[in-house]
Amino acid sequence: MPTVSLGEGNTPVISLTRVAQSIGLDEVFGKAEWMNPTGSYKDRIAAATINDAIRRSRRGWIGTSSGNGGASMSAYGAKAGLPGYLCIAADAPAEKVRSIIPYGATLLPMSELGIKEMDAIGELADEFDLKLSVTAYRYNAEGMSGAEAIGAELRGQGDFTHVYVPTGGGGLLVAVARGMGASSSARIVCAQPEGCSPIVRFLDQEIEAPYVDKCTSKISGLQLPAPPDGELAAAAVVESHGWGSSVSDEETWAMQDFLSTKEGIFVEPASALAVAAMASDVKNGRLPTSARPVAILTGSGLKDLRRFTSSASPTERTFTMDDLRRRLQTSDANVSPSTR
Repeated sequence: MPTVSLGEGNTPVISLTRVAQSIGLDEVFGKAEWMNPTGSYKDRIAAATINDAIRRSRRGWIGTSSGNGGASMSAYGAKAGLPGYLCIAADAPAEKVRSIIPYGATLLPMSELGIKEMDAIGELADEFDLKLSVTAYRYNAEGMSGAEAIGAELRGQGDFTHVYVPTGGGGLLVAVARGMGASSSARIVCAQPEGCSPIVRFLDQEIEAPYVDKCTSKISGLQLPAPPDGELAAAAVVESHGWGSSVSDEETWAMQDFLSTKEGIFVEPASALAVAAMASDVKNGRLPTSARPVAILTGSGLKDLRRFTSSASPTERTFTMDDLRRRLQTSDANVSPSTR
């Protein structure tokens, strides 16, 4: 049977030289998952999910998303000619929602999208002969297998000592660990926001199970107080001799700014959180200076522009060429005519 694909996968690993210099490591790397067709690693999962739906002769698909997965499923569903129904978080970033609309899937904003709602949507999927699309092994093991290629690719892209994975529901971390295989010596680090870190707290033995009552973090995509694959993710971390690391939203946004202004890489906050966790671990002595870590940079910063709305507002005045010359002459960057 034909395989539905939009060219996902085989993303490069990029050297983050200025990050390395700023945190005191010789080398730091990022797996550029924002280069997938719709701008996130979820395209790998969507491709595997849609192809499984075709194999099973499903009438269409239904799923949940905070934004990225919805764009991926809608695009791949359109390619396959399968109608889709997407239950999306009501507070999802506007850019993520707008990136879904062109593909024609039916959007259903939901005030709650926890495990109870996911279970109920799963029952509806069976009732109406639809393929269930939730980014978790608990609900969609066939789709999650598509993300295992991230780990498989990393094996051939460098001798990495640590893999930092931004973690919400836990599925991505499990997929990366499985893709790297039991023979890999790389340690898996679960990176979560301090305001929603059930897996990290469970690994640190602060709580008896990877579930918390509420989430106060504003990092989109990582706001899951009851991660569906939390126990699987924790087990994968322990098996790799890794650990959990949590950082504040403020540290995350600061790293997002650093990556864009110093490395030329604009990723979503969830991606930057993995690098911020790396920096924190170096500072507290957990990550040795001899390490060669890589962070999974999950998606494009264009998916969430809420922090940049005010700075993108039109200026109150326009500039003449004389204004431009004066501005350059007084610039903090000390711009001067070239002597070359």
